[in-house]
Amino acid sequence: LTKELTKRSQKIDVKLHDSMREESKKVKLLLLGAVDSGKSTIFKQLQLMHGAPRSEEDLDMFAMVVKINITALVMRLLPLVDSLDLEGKFEIHEWAAYNKILKTTSRVSADSPAEQMAAHAAIPVELKQEIQTLFRSKTWESVWAQRSTVNAIDRHQLFIDEIEAIAAPDYVPTVQHILRARIRTTNAVHEEYDIGGRRFEIYDVGGQRSERKKWMPLFDKVTAIIFVAALSEYDQKLQEDLRMNRMVEAIGLFKSVVNHD
Repeated sequence: LTKELTKRSQKIDVKLHDSMREESKKVKLLLLGAVDSGKSTIFKQLQLMHGAPRSEEDLDMFAMVVKINITALVMRLLPLVDSLDLEGKFEIHEWAAYNKILKTTSRVSADSPAEQMAAHAAIPVELKQEIQTLFRSKTWESVWAQRSTVNAIDRHQLFIDEIEAIAAPDYVPTVQHILRARIRTTNAVHEEYDIGGRRFEIYDVGGQRSERKKWMPLFDKVTAIIFVAALSEYDQKLQEDLRMNRMVEAIGLFKSVVNHD
């Protein structure tokens, strides 16, 4: 009985040793940065390069997100027409398109987040022609030139350019659409990949100030950090604090990360 227990104990010790050795070979990588810096874009690029192909469920989700992103872009830009005093500068058909979009977006209401998402996703389909008309307008160029003042996301211009395909019933997001799609990260998410014979454990986190306290547990046994900052933020304000320049926020956050003990 003693010999059997000893053998069993030795087997357990060997397994534990092998497990610890494998764990020590694992590379733990954190993607850190302020909100909308591009962390999730890098995370998605790594998924596309090293992960499994996207499921039908994933593609359906990104199709909805792309449409919601279009609505969010339009709704952020619409108030600039009034603040820049551009109402009287539209052509008649452009003014009609602007008014229809304005009325439709202002009427959006829902009893639940899911219903609101569905309503926002429907707008680019219902108002495809009006959105195209507005973005092709010479007057709208003045609005787009001021996009940084409302933190409009530059990369979503591609969605406007390709709204014909996006509004189609059989729309399937392209790789570029998936990479550019904006989904707010609220909790840390991670994936594991075999890259060059090494096991990588890669974490994406929320960049909002309220989310940063969740970063602390992730620093345990971390191998490396990629700090991400967007150069396009130089003239934008932080959504959570409109007095704070986003580039200044990113630099301050970087200093706090590198000085973390």
